Amino acid sequence: MESPHFKPIPADLPEAEAAARLKRQRHAEWGIAVASMGGTGPKPELLHELQRYIDGELTIQQIAQLPYSPEVQKSPAIQAILTRERLSSAA
Repeated sequence: MESPHFKPIPADLPEAEAAARLKRQRHAEWGIAVASMGGTGPKPELLHELQRYIDGELTIQQIAQLPYSPEVQKSPAIQAILTRERLSSAA
């Protein structure tokens, strides 16, 4: 799945890692969509950190705790991703 915001998932990854990245990417895309519906498009610094989340370098919980500018820190995208990740883990 091509993303307008994130790098393509490398084709040479093991299947389990590719699936995990795709799941994180879907969570990130969903969070961005929720925020965009509310009129808040993604900020470049948040997109950078979300790419690190997709790549497995950071958890979404770690991203939520980073010292962002106030406008990014209160991003509905982060809250939406946290909620989606929590709900998908409970299933």
